Amino acid sequence: MDGNSERLVLALTLLLAGFIIVFVVLVLLIVIITIYGKLIQAAQGATAKRREKTKKVVVETEKLPEQKAPVVFGGSDDEIPGEIIAVIAAAVDAMYGNGTHKKIRSVKRSGNSRSAWGRAGIAENTRPF
Repeated sequence: MDGNSERLVLALTLLLAGFIIVFVVLVLLIVIITIYGKLIQAAQGATAKRREKTKKVVVETEKLPEQKAPVVFGGSDDEIPGEIIAVIAAAVDAMYGNGTHKKIRSVKRSGNSRSAWGRAGIAENTRPF
């Protein structure tokens, strides 16, 4: 064999070894990522099951009286408007519906527990672009 044919054989050997190494590493990465994904899904499933066990929702259900007058909200300026009460009632019904009757006993405004600086920070960070 002359020098050129030896170089050609060496070049082809290196090319083949490079292809094999690249594909083996790619397959190894695919396997690692697949296993990692399954581990994360299992951990999230275990966390969700743990939350389901510890989560206790107490919903008071009672039948509404047949001949009771409806309560009117939104009469004065300091009360919550009737539209907001309707939205809250719809959200409660959507959350705990299942054909049972729920009764909202009262709706109160929450107090401002944040300082003026805190409210300004929230307004600044949640404004649209």
